[in-house]
Amino acid sequence: MRLRTLVIVGLSILVAVVLQTTLFTRLVLFTPDLVMLVVILLALTRLRPELVLGFAFLSGLIVDLLGSSLLGLRAVVFTAVAFIALRTRERAEIGRLATALWAGFMTLIGVFLLLVLGTIFGQNSLLGEGVLGSLISVPLSNMVLAAMLAPVFVRLVDQDAAAFRYS
Repeated sequence: MRLRTLVIVGLSILVAVVLQTTLFTRLVLFTPDLVMLVVILLALTRLRPELVLGFAFLSGLIVDLLGSSLLGLRAVVFTAVAFIALRTRERAEIGRLATALWAGFMTLIGVFLLLVLGTIFGQNSLLGEGVLGSLISVPLSNMVLAAMLAPVFVRLVDQDAAAFRYS
């Protein structure tokens, strides 16, 4: 991996963490999980799968360290989502709409895993307030952002060879 690619991925994760922990904690209707979206979009690049999984784990660990949740909860969830995204990324190759739907579905899996694991470890409850709203708003928000950002992000990270063609 080139240094340029490492800097772009590192800055993307840093910007996503900063925006997620500051700006998007105050919004109600538009509540994307930017860090999870960056992890999902990394699966679309030509980075080696073990690097994508490593970035997913580290970005989840950073979010865990900055938040009040159980240490390692998001790290495990982001790694699982990255693994599923890597195994299913061919479904996002056919265009911008397919990429957006795929990213929304990957986010839905991530939010559901966060809720289930959080319930098991006593962090939150599946029957708590706002659960249904987060199961709907977070994947929809990530889906909209993926439609706008995926082509640019993949081209930035994958400067040597375009990973996918977008219409």
